[in-house]
Amino acid sequence: MVANRGYLSTSAATRLRLIDAASALLDEDGYPAFTVRRIAARAEVKPQLVHYYFRSMEELVVTVFQRSSASYFRLHDEALSGPRPLHALWELNCNMPEGRRMLEYVALGKIYPALREAMRASGESFRAIQIEAVERVCAARGLTDPPMAPAALAALISAMARSMIIENNVAMTVGHEQVRAFVEATLKLYEPD
Repeated sequence: MVANRGYLSTSAATRLRLIDAASALLDEDGYPAFTVRRIAARAEVKPQLVHYYFRSMEELVVTVFQRSSASYFRLHDEALSGPRPLHALWELNCNMPEGRRMLEYVALGKIYPALREAMRASGESFRAIQIEAVERVCAARGLTDPPMAPAALAALISAMARSMIIENNVAMTVGHEQVRAFVEATLKLYEPD
């Protein structure tokens, strides 16, 4: 039996179109649109090609997530290399380019265990890098007893920003200005103007 070479083709134009189509559908129509037929139609290819290039829909969604994660890692690294990395991280998380899609990944993660695992691994990597950034800022400022433990501050930045993105998706903004002010005041304790 001859192996399907499509699975191994990471740069084929059709494969990339399928990834782009799946990503766009998640942004525009959410996880219910994540079907072979909808993705193929969006990519303007026959549905059979989805399974030619991906062993399963789970493999496709993990690939789409990994691409999103890689894009965020680049932005994340840029934010953390600036003069005020914690403020930059907060702004990045509040304005995450693919924030809408994160909700869709969570929904699809209930269906696809490999996606859940990829999300967990990615999240833990981000959190470790963020904790290191807080620790570097504390060390540079001589904060031996910071107002909040580095892990707690990293979790706060991420959780508050993600919560506001979720609420913004349903046009709920009550309290957001106050949350922003609180987080920014907290960050000034670590990174004064």
